[in-house]
Amino acid sequence: MTQFKKSKLAAAVLAASVAAPASAATWQAGDWEVSYTGTINLFYNQLDQDDINAGNSAHLQEGLLPAFHTMKVVSPSANGLTGTAQISFAPDSSSSKVSGQNKGGAAIDMREVFFNVDGSFGTISVGRTLSLFSRGAILNDMTLFGVGAIIGTDGAGTTLGRIGHGYTYAEFNTRFAWKSPDMNGFTLEAGIFDPIEGSQGNTANFETDTPQFQVAANYSTSFDGGSVSVWADGIYQEMTGRGDATGFATTGEVTTTGVSLGMNISAGAFGLVASMYDGEALGSVRQVDTNSYQCTATSCTEADADGYYIQGTYTFNGKTKVGLSYGETNQDDVNVAGAVNNTGTLAILRSNELTTLGVYHDVNSWLKVVAEYNDQKSQFGNISNISLGGFIFW
Repeated sequence: MTQFKKSKLAAAVLAASVAAPASAATWQAGDWEVSYTGTINLFYNQLDQDDINAGNSAHLQEGLLPAFHTMKVVSPSANGLTGTAQISFAPDSSSSKVSGQNKGGAAIDMREVFFNVDGSFGTISVGRTLSLFSRGAILNDMTLFGVGAIIGTDGAGTTLGRIGHGYTYAEFNTRFAWKSPDMNGFTLEAGIFDPIEGSQGNTANFETDTPQFQVAANYSTSFDGGSVSVWADGIYQEMTGRGDATGFATTGEVTTTGVSLGMNISAGAFGLVASMYDGEALGSVRQVDTNSYQCTATSCTEADADGYYIQGTYTFNGKTKVGLSYGETNQDDVNVAGAVNNTGTLAILRSNELTTLGVYHDVNSWLKVVAEYNDQKSQFGNISNISLGGFIFW
């Protein structure tokens, strides 16, 4: 099974042509095949937050996924090689807000710009698309087609789904990667990735003289009435503080490591997903962020991070999926005396929990309606959210 012929769920993020219907627009340009797919979604969110500084609110907002518009081309085969190229941009359907989200809404995000070359050796992939680390966790999360967790009650931009509440965001990152041919259901992938030097505007404080490395192993098989898939993926990166940088400077080193494991079992109408990760200097949301390490002028200490989620679903008549999931993310305080992170503030313990009850109904091949109840807990307070909305796919 190639990258472009995965299930609706995998296509949603990995190929960014989210749940593209079989009738997606396809035409010939000489010997090349060209296709255009996409999706738009919007949700009504009724939020109740127990923080006295926030309170209740009602917002119209897109879910974890923004809108996707994807153009893909497939070459004719020549000398045993087939090429594909893809560009996906992701505009917001929600209105711009001043604060409360990772982006302000009413914006365009270039998610994917990459090409693949397929041959007997497997697939060489070049450019920017979804990373390998945490990919299995996000692709199998039912809130991918929902809302999940949010950041505060000022709705704008995308929500979090279960990002930061069971796994770290996989990131859309630039890389050179290789994927093995399918070996009786087993595939192996490895790549060098553009490293993340610091985070959130603090890249001047750190430098990297080697790329970031990521790997992924996947196995899937089917049995009478069901299927099983398992995955394992990992990340490794080193960065060194620049003692001559402006602002807070360190000569310490930060090493980011992480391993994610998971499985998806389906038997008839029942489905079960379990996923976990563990690592050091991993952000609770992003792969590397300012809360994942602390530095003094001469050394840095990495925070331990871990998380998991478990999800059970039942699908009625092949069209209506009902699911219940719970997950949490934990990041330990590194407790270095007198230490500051690269923004000059003390690192803190982060612990996020999310319980989701969701109903995801396929009206037809191009329309999905969704209802979710999400209850999220953290040291900053509790937020409950009732969400109603849906997707159109083409």
